[in-house]
Amino acid sequence: MKTNQIVYFFGRIASVLLVVTLGCAPVWGDQKGAIERPNVILINIDDMGYTDPSCYGGTAFRTENIDRLAREGIRFTDGYVSAPVCSPSRHGLLTGSHQQRFGIQWNHDIRKLKHREGESIVPPEHKYINQAFSEAGYVTAIVGKFNLPSYPKTTFDYEYSLTSAGSNFFPEPDGSYKGVDGVPKPKGGFEMMLWGPEREGDEYLTDRCGRQSVEFIQANKDRPFFLYLPFNAVHSPFHAKKSHKKMVSHLESEVMQLYAAMAISIDENIGKILDALEEEGLRENTIVVVVSDNGPANPTHLGIPDWWPEDTPYHLIGQCAPLNGYKGSLWEGGIRVPYIVSWPGSILEGAVIENPVSTMDLYPTLCAAAGVKIPENTNLDGVNLLPWMKGYYSEPPHETLFWYANRMGAARMGKWKLLIEDNVHHLFDLEKDLGETRNVMHENPEVMDDIFAKYIAFRNEMPAARNPFNRPIDIRPPEVLDIHPKDGK
Repeated sequence: MKTNQIVYFFGRIASVLLVVTLGCAPVWGDQKGAIERPNVILINIDDMGYTDPSCYGGTAFRTENIDRLAREGIRFTDGYVSAPVCSPSRHGLLTGSHQQRFGIQWNHDIRKLKHREGESIVPPEHKYINQAFSEAGYVTAIVGKFNLPSYPKTTFDYEYSLTSAGSNFFPEPDGSYKGVDGVPKPKGGFEMMLWGPEREGDEYLTDRCGRQSVEFIQANKDRPFFLYLPFNAVHSPFHAKKSHKKMVSHLESEVMQLYAAMAISIDENIGKILDALEEEGLRENTIVVVVSDNGPANPTHLGIPDWWPEDTPYHLIGQCAPLNGYKGSLWEGGIRVPYIVSWPGSILEGAVIENPVSTMDLYPTLCAAAGVKIPENTNLDGVNLLPWMKGYYSEPPHETLFWYANRMGAARMGKWKLLIEDNVHHLFDLEKDLGETRNVMHENPEVMDDIFAKYIAFRNEMPAARNPFNRPIDIRPPEVLDIHPKDGK
């Protein structure tokens, strides 16, 4: 046996022991003198593109604090969400499971229950990640956009600045924010929401969320905490602070300047949170995760509204090049997102992991890191990534990742990507063609057969959508459709 094989073998044994140990780790409760458990801060940014952060190649603005987390932790190059739109993606993140298992494929599937207090699409026996931490003795809080059908008060200990999609970032004269903490959203659509007012003394909503997060950390510094911080930026309406907008005056349109300024504000508040952890002596004992809920928005996706400013180009609001696609699509730009995990002294630092991973993996990973038991009857599709983050494993944690929504489907198997839109089938080699420009299904029939069969098996395992709309009757195999030229173009 070769030396490297021996090292790999014992590395595998060590990692298996690690998983077993973590999986059986005690739940310490509030016992005095017990081993100190890590705090968890899970930051979910709304609509941030894959290459918006500087550490992912973004050039429109700097994200110094997101970059700092990448330097202190792990940057995943192939981090995926479970869906390309808000609520389904958040269900995948917070349940650790394919949201399709609960009949959720698209935002339409949750709308009928969205405002009925106490009702949840997810069965009560399947616990959200924050509930798992709560059962283990953690104090839990949410600050920002929940966007799940059941009210967060049923699952979090504390809740602050609960926002809905389209909430205003600047307060009314009475100090309230439209769309926040039960205040009705603005009426009249985005026409009244796009260019927001700013008055002297106003607290920008992103700053408010950052302040409340810092206050929660300070108030709970002597007990283990789980903080879920789903910023509602950089989702519309595009309201930004004048001081930040001046920093990006070089960008070509006002809406891009507003978007970039909103992103800068997020990064600035992440910095305030990291500084607070340092000041309280909690940084090395706190896991900080930053992800986005989907790719960047594209105003052409639902058509250009009459009010759209004439000087604004009809292109992506946000950056994801060289990826193709955007929010609402299963092209890489819609589902591949920034994905960073930092835990100084406990996982790799300054590392880059290129294996495909999912935000569904964060549930079992964070529980393993904290010694939190997965609640009974909570069945996860995510994989515990802790052995990879400690450097024990190198092979891919997933054989195949799957997506399905509406008229679209996709699967990622190694370097191969299956993409289906309206029964048009594509196969891409992402190692050679990250931008998904060349369909190679006819050049690789065996690969196509394999990945398509796996995708159909996944589809068949999932229940029907709760609120179907404009969905296909079936998925026809590509050899029947055969619409692409034999040269694969």
